[in-house]
Amino acid sequence: MLQEWGTQLDQEKQARILADINYDSLAMEREENLENRLTSYINALIGITNPKVFDGITDRMVITKDGRTQREFNESVPFWTDDYVAFKQETYIREEKIIEHNIATVAEEQQRAIIREDDIYNDLRAKIGGLEGGSAKAYKTFSEAQSDTANIPANSTVYVTNDGDNTGLYNFDGVAFVKSDYDPVKQSNEFTKASISSLSQNLSEIKKSNEDSSVIPVLVDSQNKILIGYNESKDRIEAGGLQEQVIENFPNLMKSEDTTKVAVLTDSMHKILIGYDTEKDQAIIAGLELPNKKPEVAEVNHFVFDGQSLGIGATATTILSTYQPYFNVTFGTGPRMDSAPVSVIPLVEQFNSPASDGGTDRGETPCSGAANYASRAMMLENGINPKDHVIFCSAAGHGGYRIDQLEKGTTWYEFLLHHVSEAKRLNSGKTYKVQAIAWVQGENDAITGTQTSYELYRQKLEKLQRDANDDIKEITGQVDDIKFISYQLSYAARTWSAQALVQLHLAQESDSFALSTPMYHMPYAPDNIHLTNVGYKWMGAYFGRAYKQLIVDNRKPDFINPKGAQLIGDEIHIHFDVPKAPLVLDTTTLAPTTDSGFKVLVNDASATISSITAENDKVIIKISSTPAASASVKVRYALDYLGAGISITGGASGNLRDSTTDSIKIAGVERPLYHVCPHFELTAFTDKGI
Repeated sequence: MLQEWGTQLDQEKQARILADINYDSLAMEREENLENRLTSYINALIGITNPKVFDGITDRMVITKDGRTQREFNESVPFWTDDYVAFKQETYIREEKIIEHNIATVAEEQQRAIIREDDIYNDLRAKIGGLEGGSAKAYKTFSEAQSDTANIPANSTVYVTNDGDNTGLYNFDGVAFVKSDYDPVKQSNEFTKASISSLSQNLSEIKKSNEDSSVIPVLVDSQNKILIGYNESKDRIEAGGLQEQVIENFPNLMKSEDTTKVAVLTDSMHKILIGYDTEKDQAIIAGLELPNKKPEVAEVNHFVFDGQSLGIGATATTILSTYQPYFNVTFGTGPRMDSAPVSVIPLVEQFNSPASDGGTDRGETPCSGAANYASRAMMLENGINPKDHVIFCSAAGHGGYRIDQLEKGTTWYEFLLHHVSEAKRLNSGKTYKVQAIAWVQGENDAITGTQTSYELYRQKLEKLQRDANDDIKEITGQVDDIKFISYQLSYAARTWSAQALVQLHLAQESDSFALSTPMYHMPYAPDNIHLTNVGYKWMGAYFGRAYKQLIVDNRKPDFINPKGAQLIGDEIHIHFDVPKAPLVLDTTTLAPTTDSGFKVLVNDASATISSITAENDKVIIKISSTPAASASVKVRYALDYLGAGISITGGASGNLRDSTTDSIKIAGVERPLYHVCPHFELTAFTDKGI
């Protein structure tokens, strides 16, 4: 009997499951209740059939967990048949109602769609009818439309595209033009304002929960406390208290291997994307350590060239830059301040003899090329009106001077400071600061007979930057530091490379130095030392781009950065940071050079190069044989060979450049501003396992 009941119960349960595959949450609850009660019933039956338990005991004995007696339980047994039938009926009724409701809803929506389509169709027909006999015409100005009414049919739509307040959509009824109230530009502006207002409101709600309402949140915690934000009043990224807040709120926070950096967000390799540098007290965004403060822009922003003859236009007596296209200025006696200045004039070049350093062949300096290119770039790339960033550009260098003749304590160091004090005096009544110094020097430290060592030249150049920074800030009262933007000399790169390598390494390793360009692709004067007037203006454009990136974009200026070389069998793989990939081996616009300028040394002996290829951000050099595991392997670029047709005293060149498409027209010819690879030397490493 027990088995029969159990079988019957299983059949009923199976029937229930098959009948209600799509049961709702209420059905699931009822089924669970049913199963529990059936289980209790079966357990009771098992108990009843056990003679050791119920033999000689009355039916008042409690046999269930909920306290029911045998009799009470037996009386409840029929529940599952009656309740189950009722439950099934309720389920069917509910499902029918749902289906009926859905059908009705779909029908209603279909009807509404039909009505909408009819309305749209009728509206379009009405508008088309209104245009019958007319046409659509466009004119640049409203006066042009008025003068052409003889050719405009009645009921035509007329667009005026570029006429100030007259710009817009008109209807011509055959006699007069009636302007439409619809103005897409106005509506777009109103939408933008509304969106910004909504965003500002959302930000203000977050800012209300923070102590400093001047800080716009970038990263907040669950209580809306700012972890990283932008301080409007101080114009800088702030992460005050970030270390304590993050460690308190995120005890399992992933850190980089550098324990001085706290990570807020990392990638799968644990590289910090957003974080905080505890030593420098600054935020890290996308792996970049952001400066605390963007350089302030004054009413007059001084960009000073310092160094020797290539910074003051030696031999370029024919002037190219005779007018000022923007709002840049200089001394009334020329960028070199060839005599005592009494005024500030628009920046143009001058030939004065003698010049400030006593030379008689000083003409086109890099100043006009630099300042004007910077103005153009910030206008085109940043939307900045050049009149809002006026550059005062001057050239304080001295031809033929070594670095020890330009350092602090010398007469010509005082002349650099004199440029600053005079520029400030002549611009009294305006805010004034020095933004950067362009460093154009090294030839007389690399010349035969001098050849200043790498260590001494680097020491003196770093000290000169520190001294100039401190002394100029004392004159101007500015807070921002003055950084050096250096060229990399190509003169003597083959015979004495120390100065060229110092200039590269400081740009790689110091925040106080940047690199504008090497010089081997510039046009040199017949003396093979100086540049032509085109060369000075072209070089100036490179400095101008670097100035814009450093001061306006607030970042390290771009240059091709050789990072490392790896020996893999008979191949050397050289990796670069590239402003715009891919790298290119160019023998068309760059003078063809032996092995494209590369040289490989194995144990200081020149190796035979079989092939050189450039791909993306890497150069692969294949040599004739695989070096021994213990061999010393070095790769050099633009330190050993000079390209065909180039004349640079002691110089060297190469053919590696990036794919940057910037250019500028000088003397009627478009000149490329791609980045050419700097002179460098790297020791190749090998993978030796662990």
